[in-house]
Amino acid sequence: MSDGAGTSPADPRGTGSGPAQDAAPREYAARLAAAVAAVIGRQLVAAYLHGSAALGGWVASRSDVDMLIVVADNVTDGAVAAIADALAQTAECPGRGLEYSVVTGSQAARPAPPWPFVLHAGFGHGGPGLVSGRSMPGDPDLLMYYAVVRSAGIVLAGPPPEAIIGPVSRPAILAYLADELAWGLANAPECYAVLNACRAQVYLEEDRIVSKVAGGLAALQRGAGPPALIRRALDQQQARLPERRPGRAAAAFASQVAAALKAAAAGGRAAPQC
Repeated sequence: MSDGAGTSPADPRGTGSGPAQDAAPREYAARLAAAVAAVIGRQLVAAYLHGSAALGGWVASRSDVDMLIVVADNVTDGAVAAIADALAQTAECPGRGLEYSVVTGSQAARPAPPWPFVLHAGFGHGGPGLVSGRSMPGDPDLLMYYAVVRSAGIVLAGPPPEAIIGPVSRPAILAYLADELAWGLANAPECYAVLNACRAQVYLEEDRIVSKVAGGLAALQRGAGPPALIRRALDQQQARLPERRPGRAAAAFASQVAAALKAAAAGGRAAPQC
């Protein structure tokens, strides 16, 4: 689903986040979920916190608060508008900004292309604002949101994720991760591209979804990538170094991992040799 001194060994998860930092996004998201429940009542099926606040690696200056909200299939337009109003109060966001997606119970139970949704929003750092699901066929990013929530999502309202959200196939996740690496090289900082490549290797080899920081640490431990590049990316992710654009080394590493992901998605057995 962050070349300097590397990461601190004091945190066994290698996330660089402590209990107070971990608690802040959870408490904030819980308040928002309660606000949604107050305005739409039984039309709320479930709400989950995902992203780095759930996987680990939360850094307030680098991390968003990511929420997935599941509503009844017969959700009314008025309820959707009420959700948007309730979640528009983002001034107290403990991170870089709030991002959330609203999907129906049926959409969540049977995840499939084109990955339809009801509402998506991103606030706080130049995000797209509100996007209605009626304005586009779907959002491919939901594929990974579903996978992350099933793997590590924190329940804010409703039952456990596996009771609400259906599985996403391994080939679909592999193909998505490969596309995300290409997107990251073109549009995101070096830490995003490099650490996403690291955690994609963990999924490829172990079927585990981990944070960017955990992926980077795993790559260092296994020798699965250029160590100086990965350490620099970890320092960027954890705000110890300023972000920078991906260079040739980052492009070569991410492209090699992407090729292995595509081969595996197509049924091959290739694994990254970095």
